[in-house]
Amino acid sequence: MSNLDNDQRLASVFSESIGHARNREQSAFDEAAGVLTNSIVLYGAGNFGRRVLRGLRKNGVNVLAFADLDSTLCGNDGVPVLSPEDAARTYGRTAAFVVCVWHPDKHFGVQRIIDQLLAMDVHRVVPFVYLFWKYPHTFLPHYFWDLPSKYLEREDVIRETYESFDDPTSKMQFIADLELRTTGLFRGRPLPCTGQQYFPEEIFHVSADECFIDCGGYDGDTIRALIEESDGRFRRILALEADPENFSRLEAYLAALPEFHNRIGIHQAAVARVAGTLRFAATAAGNAAVSSCGESIVNCVALDEVLSDEIPTMIKMDIEGSELDALEGAAHTIASHKPILAICLYHRPEHFWEVPLRMKSAEPEARLYLRSYAVDGFDTVCYAVPPARCIQESERITGAGERAA
Repeated sequence: MSNLDNDQRLASVFSESIGHARNREQSAFDEAAGVLTNSIVLYGAGNFGRRVLRGLRKNGVNVLAFADLDSTLCGNDGVPVLSPEDAARTYGRTAAFVVCVWHPDKHFGVQRIIDQLLAMDVHRVVPFVYLFWKYPHTFLPHYFWDLPSKYLEREDVIRETYESFDDPTSKMQFIADLELRTTGLFRGRPLPCTGQQYFPEEIFHVSADECFIDCGGYDGDTIRALIEESDGRFRRILALEADPENFSRLEAYLAALPEFHNRIGIHQAAVARVAGTLRFAATAAGNAAVSSCGESIVNCVALDEVLSDEIPTMIKMDIEGSELDALEGAAHTIASHKPILAICLYHRPEHFWEVPLRMKSAEPEARLYLRSYAVDGFDTVCYAVPPARCIQESERITGAGERAA
């Protein structure tokens, strides 16, 4: 897709008035559900579906049943869990089915569930987004979801962010994500990238001299990817992970790699603007995060202090909404060493524009790229790559020609 096509799509998003968007937010669910707005079946009986159930009950809305591929997922909330087929037979014409399955996946997303339910003769199928818009005080913001009007109100800064990207693919991804956030429509999304997340070979090559800083080390998944991508040739890895159980898994993974012990270090801490302690929601999963409601207290560090004796060549951050604070705590390191930055920007609505612009401010000469590695808006990463590390267009063309030959 050309930049002209991208520009036209961007103009189309902002052709809607803020007033019209506000009306659409409030009417989207009722229009999609029709006469069935008070008869609801939730597709998805996992944590996300249960969260939606609790929110609906706060607003006095009754739920008839859950539909789920695993009909054993019974909770203590008194709502039966049916197989999708049984739910469709029982409620397909008398209830609106709200799709409440939303998690990172490279293939299976909301639109596929919608299509499957329609094929089962369910008459009204609605994505959870419309329900969130109807009850924003209960559900929003949630990750990058917010009211469409909130995005349209930031037109100037969103346009500035769009212009900061250096290739048509990045601009296309940016617009696709903006369209998802403002329309709630999951159909027609770009396919996720098939390469290694954080190490896109069409943008830069991993160096044998790489000093990689892994903020959000989880269980070592990104370290595994780097070892595979580099064939074990790197100078240094430092991983930071705050969740106690995740950190234990990270320790166990590294214990099985004795050949790398002198080149890989790990640190149990959250990454923040300044050192100290923070409340933390420890989930033993990828969504563990700094949270004012968290029941745990964890140590936190600023990268400028932790890396005072390091010369990082790449910093990755997937830290569930703490990315901007962490970037501020790494300001001196970034200015001094100009590493590649790979920062997730899907955890909060405002990160859509604030993260890329902060990265560009930190490294004005770097080129910005945007890539997504999952369907439905997850795992979207913004890269800032110093010119010396960028793969030039001529190299890409030559490489493509050699592969074709």
